[in-house]
Amino acid sequence: MKPLDKTLVRKLALVLLLKLAVLFLLWWGFVRLAHVPTDGDSVAAQFLNSPHIAAQGVPR
Repeated sequence: MKPLDKTLVRKLALVLLLKLAVLFLLWWGFVRLAHVPTDGDSVAAQFLNSPHIAAQGVPR
């Protein structure tokens, strides 16, 4: 590898780590405590009663 390639790899790795850190912080701040209660019956009812509009290609 050329020295320029090593520098590029290092910079890309740093940017990737920063992005992952930002995503983790956003999840920690906004999503972590958001719990949605579900049970099997309500999920089954939702799937069984929903029309198949998406399969027909009609936008909602």
